[in-house]
This record gives sequence, C-alpha cells and structure tokens, in this order.
Amino acid sequence: MGFVLVFLVLMVSLTMMGVKFLVKAKNEKSVTTASLLSPSKPTQSPPTPTPSLTPQQIAEIKRKEFEAWNNKYGPCKYVPILMYHHVTEASAAKAILATNLNVTPETFRSQIDYLLGKGYTFLRLDEMVDRIKNGSLPNKSVVLTFDDGYTDFYDYVFPILREKGIKATLFVISQYAGGERYAGWGEIKEMSDSGLVLIGNHTLNHHALPSLNKEDEYNQIVSARQIIEEHINRPVLYFAYPYGGVNKVAEQILKEDSFLGAVLTTNLHPQCLGLPYEFSRIRIGEGSMSRYGL
Repeated sequence: MGFVLVFLVLMVSLTMMGVKFLVKAKNEKSVTTASLLSPSKPTQSPPTPTPSLTPQQIAEIKRKEFEAWNNKYGPCKYVPILMYHHVTEASAAKAILATNLNVTPETFRSQIDYLLGKGYTFLRLDEMVDRIKNGSLPNKSVVLTFDDGYTDFYDYVFPILREKGIKATLFVISQYAGGERYAGWGEIKEMSDSGLVLIGNHTLNHHALPSLNKEDEYNQIVSARQIIEEHINRPVLYFAYPYGGVNKVAEQILKEDSFLGAVLTTNLHPQCLGLPYEFSRIRIGEGSMSRYGL
C-alpha cells in the first residue's frame, strides 16, 4: 500500500511538471510570434545637440572671412549697399503687379530715419569707391541704390533725399526714360545736377546680359552709356546688371570702356576694390531696417 501511494505521488508530480513545461513553451511561442508580427522599435538615442557658437566665435569667423577677401582682392570694407526698385503707395504697386519690388513711402522714410538714428553716413556709389581707395571711409557708411529709374523715385525718394540732405545712386534704363512709369530726361538731369543723385547705367532695355552674344552685350552697355551721358552732360561710370546677370564678357566690356564699378543683386562678400564689377547689394523690402542687421 505504501509503495502504491509513493507511485501515485510521483506520477502526479511528473504530470504537473509537464503541464508547466507546456504552458511555458506556449507562452514563449506566443511572445515570439507576437514579436515577429509586431516588431518593437529600436531604442533611439536622443540627438546630440549642435553646440551654438558664441558671439566671440562668430566674430572670429567673420574676421577670418574678411581677412581672406582683403588679402586676395583688397582693399575691402564692409559697406551695406541697399537695393530698391519701387517706392510708391501699396495700391499703386499692386496695380502694376510690383508689390514684391516695392517699399511704401512711409516705410522708406522710417528706414532712412532709422539709419540716420544709428549714425550712418549716406554715400553715392562713386564716393564709396573713392573713400575706400583713399582710406577716408566713415566707420558707418551706407549706399542707397535704385534700379530702373521709375518716376516714383522722383516723386517720393528725391524729396526725402533733399529734406534729409542724403545721397543715393539711380540706375537708368536708357530706352525706358520718359516712358510710362519712368522718369523723364529732364527729371533725371535735375536729380543729377543736385549732387545728391549719382546716375548709373542699367543698359538700353534691360536684357539679361548672359543671354546675349558679345556684340549685343557691348551694345547694351556702351550705347546706353552714351545716351545717358548726352542727356545729363556728365560721365557715367557705374553700372547695374539687369536681373543681376553677370558674366566675364560683361565685366571685360566694363573694364575696357573704363567703368569704375558695377553692382550685383546678391550679398556675397565685402566691397573690394579688387572686384570692382562685383559690388554686393542687400535687397530691401517692406519692414524695419533692423531685420537686415543694420
């Protein structure tokens, strides 16, 4: 009887162990199957934050960049050359689809007041070049430039220049002068004679120069210069590339025809006398001057 009892206890123990083994195996299989059907996402490490540069480090980077430009193309100076097109009422700009090229007269006046308040000296483009050359550039200098020669320059900008006693440079498209929305030759000469406005060349009819052959590029640049000079009775020595389109052919024509400088439509580098046909500009829009770091 004792033997039978021991045998029965042993059988029950073995049965229970088998059941536990089957349950464990089933659970493991279930977990494995679930893992295959729904793989867990790999653990991701948090991104390493990019260390921000200190003002001192930024200043050192800018200093080294300037030093490189100055060593290769100097003398160089950081002078903001500001680029405008239209200065007119918002409704008028909208009517001619020029909102993106426009600054309202109220905004323009506030921008000028801001720069005056910051102590900037307003120079014509020729004055900037001369002052860099002879080392007499004021510490805070700025150059205002206006492309195309619109009549709104005469209506809105020129009166502010006279009121404030500041200077600007106006690039004229010779074949458009006197046309609809463009200042006439009498107005252009009046502004030139005032001494406040330097008149520059913006080609005959605003073609992108790189799209032309060499003969047509020459005609666009040199013929326009001759026409402008005849009307204002002054030499025209500075140029603005239509659409900012510059190529080596245009630069060579400017050099051979004794132009002293030309402006781009992009802000790439300091103003360097070793790159006289690639002066950088900052395109100005509606809003505060502080947004441009001035």
